[in-house]
Amino acid sequence: MGIKELFSSILTILFRYRKFWRELKADGRTEELDLQREYAVPVIALVQLMKFPLIGVPRTAMFFAIANFLVDVAALYLVTGGAAALLARSGAKNTQAKVLTIFCYSMTPVWLFELFYFTGSWSWLFAAFALSYTLVISRNGLSVLFALDEALCAAAMRNVALFLVLVNGAAFLVIKALMRLFNF
Repeated sequence: MGIKELFSSILTILFRYRKFWRELKADGRTEELDLQREYAVPVIALVQLMKFPLIGVPRTAMFFAIANFLVDVAALYLVTGGAAALLARSGAKNTQAKVLTIFCYSMTPVWLFELFYFTGSWSWLFAAFALSYTLVISRNGLSVLFALDEALCAAAMRNVALFLVLVNGAAFLVIKALMRLFNF
């Protein structure tokens, strides 16, 4: 995925996510891309690089960015693995590739709003907004890509949403602890 396609995907998933999920399902691109390498890692790395001017001290910023990158990737692995297990239990088929697709794209607001975690007490508000927007995007992706009926989608999304909130809440607390560790 080139840089133009990356930014196009970011803007489309943030502002026209319904259209994005429908086009993704129509194209059938869910199994052919390595989304962690092609989309998730570049977006996380881009956000970490954007933190360098906010921090101002290059060496400290580098260590903080590496630690934050590892936290974000670990959270993505936890969310995709847990959601795949929860959805497989609910009877959905071919869950691993679709869940990876959904959460690699829908966690974009969480990663982008990490830039606002430096705002002190307002950081909780930004994290809550990003997480709620992630839930909206992922719910739409679940209903489109899995084509589940409304009752099954609501039950599965409730479990996945709780897991997503717990993992991202823990990641937020770890990031805030890293900020205190590096004295920001």
